[in-house]
Amino acid sequence: MFFQLRVRRFACRNSGCTRRTFVEQIRGLTRPHGQRTERLRATLAAVGLALAGRAGARLSSALGVCVSRSTILRLVDALPEPEVPAPRVVGVDEYATRKGRHYGTVLVDVETRRPVDLLPDREASSLAAWLADRPGVEVVCRDRAPFFAEGATAGAPQAVQVADRWHLWHNLSEATERSVAQHRRCLRALVPAVPGPGPGMPPSMHC
Repeated sequence: MFFQLRVRRFACRNSGCTRRTFVEQIRGLTRPHGQRTERLRATLAAVGLALAGRAGARLSSALGVCVSRSTILRLVDALPEPEVPAPRVVGVDEYATRKGRHYGTVLVDVETRRPVDLLPDREASSLAAWLADRPGVEVVCRDRAPFFAEGATAGAPQAVQVADRWHLWHNLSEATERSVAQHRRCLRALVPAVPGPGPGMPPSMHC
């Protein structure tokens, strides 16, 4: 579907202006150099947020709008950053951009379960600076890494530091595994020996 619009064109009297002329825009319908209406642009951006590039392009084609995956991703990338309220309970953990070589810090709003920010490293000073800018943080949920403990103490001294459920179970399972490995011989000694068949007794039959 195509629209034909009659709009006004304005000329700039400033001789140094590089644009020279300006075309009137209709609020909520057009934008400069736009090839789609604002409604279609918002629809394609919503499809891109839900399905990303390839799947979003396939769905758009099925709806009668032929766009490439690159266009879908550009529309998503052009969306403004949403306003994220300051979290009250922050989850802190590391992530790997290259496992074994380069790590960063991911910060999550534990109450909404949504990522809040990504730090390029896992230094205590970076975490401390991030927390210092958000004095409303009341609880820091972290693993047992010493640099996270140091950063949380320096950046949010008012916050309570706790360990999340996954790290508690993970640490418990590792400690149990180490303990069992160290005392394997003791466990073998506690298992009674199975008596063998006596003389003249036929071996037991098993199904």
